Formats: sequence, structure tokens, C-alpha cells
Amino acid sequence: MENEKQKGIIAWFANNPVAANLLMIVILVAGTLSVFTVRKQMFPEIELNIISIQVPFPGAAPQEVEQGVIMLIEDAIEDVDGIEEMTSQSREGIGSVTLEVEPDYDVQVVMDEVKMLVDAIPNFPQQIEKPNIYRVRPNRDVIWMTVFGDANERTRKELAKSIRDELKSVGGITKVEVVGARDYEIAVEISQEDLERYGLTFQQIVNAVRGTSIDVAGGSIKTPNGDILLRANNQAYYGSEFEKIVLISRPDGTRLTLDDIATVEDGFVETEAFTRFDGKPATFIRVNSVGDQNDLKIAEYVKNYVDRKQKELPNEIQLASWGDSSYYLQGRLDLMLNNMWIGGLLVFLMLSLFLQLRLAFWVMIGIPVCFLGTIALLPLPMVDVSINMISLFGFILVLGIVVDDAIVIGESAYTEIEEKGKSVDNVVAGAKRVAIPATFGVLTTMVAFIPMLMVEGGMGAIWESIAYVVIIALAFSLIESKWILPAHIAQMKYSKDSNEKPNGFQRFRNKFADAIQRFVYKYYRPFLKKCLHYRYSTLATFVGMMILMIGLMSGGIVRWVFFPDIPSDFIQANVEMQPGTSEERTIEVLESVSKGLAQVDEKTEAVEGDGVVRHTNIWMNGTEAGTVFAELKKGEDRNIDGYEIVNQWRESVPELAGVRTINFQGGIGGGGGFDIEFQLVGDDLDELKAAADELKAVLGEYDGVFDIEDTFGDGKDEILVTTKPLAEAMGINLAELATQVRYAFYGAEAQRIQRGDEEVKVMVRYPEEQRQSVGNLQDMKLRMADGAEIPFTELADIEFAEGYSTITRIDRERSVNVRARVNKDRVEPFRVVNEVREQKLPDILDQYPSVGFKLQGATQDEAEATDSLALGGLLAMLAVYALMAIPLKSYSQPLIIMSVIPFGIIGAVIGHWILGMPVSILSLFGIIALSGVVVNDSLVMVDYVNKAKEAGTDLRHAVLDAGCRRFRAITLTSLTTFFGLLPIVLEKSMQAKLVIPMAISLAFGIIFATIITLLLIPCLYLILADAKRNTQSFLSWYGLAKPPEPKDMTTEEALKDY
Repeated sequence: MENEKQKGIIAWFANNPVAANLLMIVILVAGTLSVFTVRKQMFPEIELNIISIQVPFPGAAPQEVEQGVIMLIEDAIEDVDGIEEMTSQSREGIGSVTLEVEPDYDVQVVMDEVKMLVDAIPNFPQQIEKPNIYRVRPNRDVIWMTVFGDANERTRKELAKSIRDELKSVGGITKVEVVGARDYEIAVEISQEDLERYGLTFQQIVNAVRGTSIDVAGGSIKTPNGDILLRANNQAYYGSEFEKIVLISRPDGTRLTLDDIATVEDGFVETEAFTRFDGKPATFIRVNSVGDQNDLKIAEYVKNYVDRKQKELPNEIQLASWGDSSYYLQGRLDLMLNNMWIGGLLVFLMLSLFLQLRLAFWVMIGIPVCFLGTIALLPLPMVDVSINMISLFGFILVLGIVVDDAIVIGESAYTEIEEKGKSVDNVVAGAKRVAIPATFGVLTTMVAFIPMLMVEGGMGAIWESIAYVVIIALAFSLIESKWILPAHIAQMKYSKDSNEKPNGFQRFRNKFADAIQRFVYKYYRPFLKKCLHYRYSTLATFVGMMILMIGLMSGGIVRWVFFPDIPSDFIQANVEMQPGTSEERTIEVLESVSKGLAQVDEKTEAVEGDGVVRHTNIWMNGTEAGTVFAELKKGEDRNIDGYEIVNQWRESVPELAGVRTINFQGGIGGGGGFDIEFQLVGDDLDELKAAADELKAVLGEYDGVFDIEDTFGDGKDEILVTTKPLAEAMGINLAELATQVRYAFYGAEAQRIQRGDEEVKVMVRYPEEQRQSVGNLQDMKLRMADGAEIPFTELADIEFAEGYSTITRIDRERSVNVRARVNKDRVEPFRVVNEVREQKLPDILDQYPSVGFKLQGATQDEAEATDSLALGGLLAMLAVYALMAIPLKSYSQPLIIMSVIPFGIIGAVIGHWILGMPVSILSLFGIIALSGVVVNDSLVMVDYVNKAKEAGTDLRHAVLDAGCRRFRAITLTSLTTFFGLLPIVLEKSMQAKLVIPMAISLAFGIIFATIITLLLIPCLYLILADAKRNTQSFLSWYGLAKPPEPKDMTTEEALKDY
């Protein structure tokens, strides 16, 4: 039977296969070219809306920094629009203010205003350095190098700098930094006795240095033959040049130079240099990528460079590369390609079993078309997504979904050919029959991913990468299935047209197709009849399953954690000592912690036959803190994960004297590594400290809560200096007295010189042995205006007090954070947080009225992320509803279809239960994506029922036919999605851990949703008809509507012989 002539864009492309093929070739070529040029990096560019203000205040105590710097800045910028939160920290020698800018404001505009206001503060202390105001941008670390060995610190540093300069000269590498090397400093050390002997003061020495070590431009002499420049050129750059500076010139011609009375040390700043790499002194070099630079190429060049450079170095110095993050990017690329091949093969297998092999091939062509089309658009400014570990998961996620549309179109066109014979018009008619519901089905999926574009904060860029990839790929699937696929099906050879003998696979496929048909008509159809007759019992069964799922979650059998523990190949221990601890003791503790890890490594080697630690790094953070950082063997090459190693490491470190906290970390996660964080605020530091101690004790009572600490900085002992009446009588005030003490003990800054690429301070002070005890202060002599010297103790009193090492303020209130980590296998963090908030905290806050409370860190992230996700999910559901109401021309039918969504969640939860995984924020994104995918099949089914009703078919017959006629397409779209994701669900590598929860939600949810679509949707359609009938009947009693038509027969009777 010849169909009527088809019109429209689908028909135009089907009749113009050249146009369809050219469109396909353009997409494939554009994508292939883009593969080589698109930016490849480890993680997406994360834009932080954070401004940092750093104000060095050399030698100042935290209270001085708070009073003299922090409070002035807070007052100045209080009224700037767009600041969401202001956090300030006062530490010894530096004040920092961190501003979080609201998402709707331009960070640059806010920063310009802040800069202007801070620069205009008139009453900063004289000793502060220029405030440094900048926007915080995350570093994209690609690879680290270490110069290590028995060479001295200067040799290591200079070699590291030369390596940095060599790497920077290479095209494609612009950001290389030397890390862990002390700054250079020239120290002029002169004893009190020598100052007295020659009648000198620190200020006179400083003036002599400034007056002699100088370059001055003196203008120019304008001669007839041209200008001659005048310059005084006597700037000293090295210690030996400073030694020659003249302090006193006597009438007899003799001179007193700096080296006659002082020791000039051209060395490093006065902090302990302790950096170790595999037990040897070390200097680190960090290589970053910026902008469009390719992480893979940078890492490959650096590794080759290290191999070449090592051969040139002397035996006592070695160069090693480590921390190569491009390994994970390459691993993710390989993982994606492997999973794409395996997933693609499984999808093709499913298609070829259900559809004719040629048709399966043309449906499969949709995958490269959609993927390469997406890659072609990723670099566009409006999208600007790179190929990174996260966006690659978007491709894997969408692998089985992009063919859904093509399956529905292809299957419908193929059915039309089987029924009416092969012609272009029949192909177009088959495609058109399902084009509208299939198109709107894809649009609902695209809309379901939009909430991921609405996530704010640092996580926003991560979810954005996935969402853009999925949305663009689905847009290309619409183009491919409507314009390209029908043309290919129309040109395809149809095996039943010819008398050729089927091959072995075709015979197997035909048997499989017959078996499916038999299953549908022998088992599914009679079962569906029963479900339709007992439709309310069917609904109650599924509702019961949902109640069971809620019970699994609330009973803790399926656990909820905000962010799952994802083990890393890098582990670390952060050590914080008690205030006032010596540098030597801090180093001893760091070495003990490192020894603990070595013991774990030896024990593992004895059991496994090979150690797990590749490299161990140690460095100090100031004098009272440090870090032991280790790179492990890759996760795939060991049987023990990072968390287990960290737990053993924690147990192997003994109780160490003088330690305030030791924090062990072994995972990739949100919230700065802490699972629970509470913030206490108030102006009374003593009450804050007491409340924090009580809260820590409460957290310590919970099993599975560990590494409990607070950010309250108990300070060092302080000496407060005050003047005696005699000092004032002799004309020396507190400012003069404090300046002389500061010069002697901290040092007077004589000059700053630019030496190469470094700024070097020249400091004048007492020798170290005269700055080591309180006795040295008491023995000091103070210089009067007339040159007389009077002992310090006669002019000043000293008083001992305890200060604070850190004072934190949030939104102008002093604050302390109490935080802890949680073993998520034993306890769910949110349960601990809720219990503490509701039952324990109110009692603590009642005892300390000045103390308030807020959530912070991971706990706050959880609240914010779930709020924005809930809002995004709600908006997505409204959009999905609208997109279904339009093609169905009904307000109530979309509700039938959307009822699949909560039942689909049952499958997602069961999937997590079967695989022993907790439900997390990552799973929720999968569930939101699932909500868009599961409605597709239901939409096609309901559309079929509507068309059958229009044609005059009895509703009950139409519903039964819809289930049987759409069985193949519904089952196939679900199986392709499931098998496309299956390789990821079963993946063991560390790279996949981040996306497995998402894949589980989608894969298992879609399988369960298929059962619901085939059984529950037909029942709900009849329940809706019942509801309309009952409503009409109820209204007719009051004369508000016509009475409904009387029922001719029951559902069982209507379907009995149908």
C-alpha cells in the first residue's frame, strides 16, 4: 500500500540523502579537528568569588595586628556592596582579610572598590608593609619536581631557580615556582658592647647603610656634543660590599667600616629551614598550567627534562619528578575511551538483538556524531568547557542516552516498513509518528540537567562541565535522529525485500525477535491484563515498595553521606605544636610521624611483597607546624586503599609530647577535609575557648568521630613592656623605648635591594646569642638623646602574659571553628550534626550567653548544596511538566508520567544497597538526571494511547496495546542506557570513584523505571480515567456536570478475549 506523499523537514532530508550525509560529515570533521585543539586539563577551571587582603606587620603580636590593621580594614570596607562574608585572621607578623563576594556581583568591581578604600586608610601603624589585595585563583598543579641531596641550601635553591628559568623558556609552560626555599636576607649583627664602645646606635648604622649603598640619578650635563648623564652608582648587593660601608671617618684619616665592628651574614631569613624528600634535604619546584595550556604535554616535557637534567648533575644532587596529576587525566581519558568502546559494544549488541543489524549500525552512528558535535562546541566562549576528568564523565553518562531518540525513531520507521513495505514515505511516516513525543522526551532529559548549571560556589564548575556535555550531546542526538537517521534508513537495504538466505547471526536474531514477541504475547500481555483489572492493588504494591525504600534510608540500612570518602593516591599528616614550641622539637615530631609511615610501608611490604609509599615529603609551616606528605603507588597497583593506609599510619604514631593536633588526610573530598564543622562566635575570647572545649568533649563521645580540633590559637607567652616614671623624666617615651627594643631583637630594616628576581632585606640587629633569653632584654642599655646609656631595667617594667597565636573574626565578630572527621562506614555525619545541634549545643550556649553558633565547612556546604539542588530540582520538574503537557495537550496526563520519577528513585536506592554504597550528593545528581530520562518511555507510551483513543479505540484496549506495541522500544532504550553505564558501575580505578554513585543512580533507576513504565503507567492511565469519571459523577449530583456514560462492562470483561 503506497503511503501519501510526506512533507516537512524530516521528509526533505530523507529525500535528500546527500544533504543528510554532508551534515553528518561536517559535524564529524568539525569534532575531529576540535579533538586536537580543545583544552585538556585535570579539573575544570574553578572560579572563586574570593578576594584576599594580606597586610604584613613585621614583629607584631596577633592582638596588635587585630587592633592596628584588621579592625581598621573592617571599618573601611563595611559598607561595600556585594560582600557576602568577611573572614579575618590576625597572626604574628601578618593580618589577612578574606572576602567572599556574592555570585551576582562582579568580583573585579568589588575588588577595585575595596582596594581604593584600604589604600585610603590614614592611620595604619608605620611598621606595616604595603597591603597586598588580589583575587584568589586556584592553582592548576600539573607536576612537581624536587632538587634534593647533600648539597647546601644555597646550591639547591640556585639550581632550582635555574631549572625554573629553563622550563619557563619552553613554549607552553609559563608558571613554574620554587617552593620550600627560604628568602635571602643580609643580616648585619652588632653586639651591645661594640655599640657602646664606638658610641653608635642602630639608627646611625641604618643611616650609614642608606646613605652609602645607593644609586642616584643626577640629571644630565647638556654639552654641545650631546647630553651626558650624571649618576652616583654605589648600590651594594652582596654581604662583602656592605662590609666596606664606612661608619666613622676620623680626622687622622682612619675609618671605621661595618666589618670592623659587625658580622655581615649574606644568608637566609631567620626561620628554620627543614624540607625533606625521601629523607634528604630538598627544594621543591611546582609546575602549573594556565589558560589553554595542555596538562598532558607539560607533564610529558617535564618528565623528559628531568631524565635529561639528572645526567648533568653532580652525584650529591638529584632531581626527581612526582605528583603528576596528568596521570589521572590520561587515566580518565583511557578510562573514558575503554568504557566508551565497551559500553558502545554492549549498546550495539543490544540494538542488533532487537533490531536488524543494518539499522543497529545506523543507530550506533549517532554516538560519534553526537560526541564529536559536542567536542566541536566545547571551546566556544558561551560554553568554554575543557576536556577534563569531569567532562569526560559527562560523555560516559550520556553514552546510552543519546541513542534513545534514535532507537525510538528507528524502531518506529522499521515497524512501518515491516507493516507497509519499504519506501521513503513509509520511513518518514514511521519517524513522524513518534517524532513529537521523542523530541519532547529528549528535551525533558536536557531540562533535568539544567539544575547542575545552577549550583553555586566552587562545585559549580564541576557540575557545569557534566551538564553542558550532556545537554549539547542530546541536542545533537535530536539533529541526528530527525534529519540524518531517516535518510540512512530510507537508503538501507531491507533484508526481507530480497530472497537472500539469512546468515547465522540473522537466524539467531530472528529467533530472539520471535522469542521477545512470544514473551510479550504469552506472558507480558496476560500479566498486564491482570494488573489493569487490579490496578489499585498494583499501585498499592509500588507505593509499599516506596515506603520500604524510605525505611531503608531512615533506618540507616542505606546510609546518606554528603560527600563519599574517595581515597586518594596522596596522603598527609598536618602537625600543629603547642604555642611556644621550639623549632627543634617540631622537627623531631615531624620525623617521628614520618617514621610511623615508614613502619606501615614496611609492614605492607612484608604482607603484600611490595611497599605502597613512593615518595615522602616533609616541610615546616612556621616554627610550630609542619606537614608530612606522601605519594602512594597508584590505586590500581595496590590492594589497600588510601584510607586504610592512613588508619594504620594514625595507629603507628605514638603519643608525642608538645603536640596540639595531628590531622591525617587520605581522600579527595569537599569541606577542606573535615566532615563536621561548627562555628562559635562572640567577643569574649575566654568564653569562646570554654564553649569550644565543651563542644569538642561532646563530639569525642561519638563513636567514629576523630581528629577533633578547634581553630582557637592558644598563644605564646608574651612580655608586656611599660615605662617607669624615670624614663619620662629623662625624655624617653614608650614609642622610643619600644623602637629601640624592636631594633635590637627583631631588627631595623636598613634597605631592600632587588637582587636578580628576589627582593632581599638588609636587617641590623643584635647577634643571635644576645636575643635568646629574658636576661638579654634586662641587660640591654637604652640610648638617651644626649648619648648617655642607661640600663633597660631602670627605665622600663616588664610583665608576663599569655597571648593568642591566631585571632579569627567572621563578619566582625571573633570566632572559633570546632571541626572533626568521621568514619563514614560507622556513622553518618548529618546524624551527628543534627543531634549535636538539637540536643547538646543549646546547653553549652546557655552556659556562655555571649557565644553564638553557625554551621561551617562541609556541614554548611551540605546545607547550601542541598538547598540549591532542591530549588534546581523543583524548577526542573516544573519544566519537565510543561514540556510534556504541550505535546500531550493535557494537564493531568503529565502527572501520570511524572509519577514514574519517585518510583525510579526506588531503583537508585536499591542499586546503592546492592553495591554497598552510601547515597550521597553525587547520587542526587544522578537521580535528578534520571528524572529526565525515565519519563521518555512513558511519554511515548501515553502518546500512543492518545492517538489510539483519537482513532476510536476503546481506552482499555488502547492501554493494553500501548504496552505491547512499545515493549520493544521501551526495553531497548532502558537496556542501552543501563549497559552504556555498566562498565563505569563495575569500574574499580580511583578515577571512577567520583562518578560511580551517579552512574548507579541512573543505571539501576532506569531498569526499575522500565518495569514501572510497562506495568504502572497503563494502570495509572485507567486510574486517571476512573478519577475523572467519579469527579464527573460527583458534580452531576449537584447539577454541575452531565452524568457520565454508564459502564458497559468491567475492565476484566473488556480485556478478556482482546
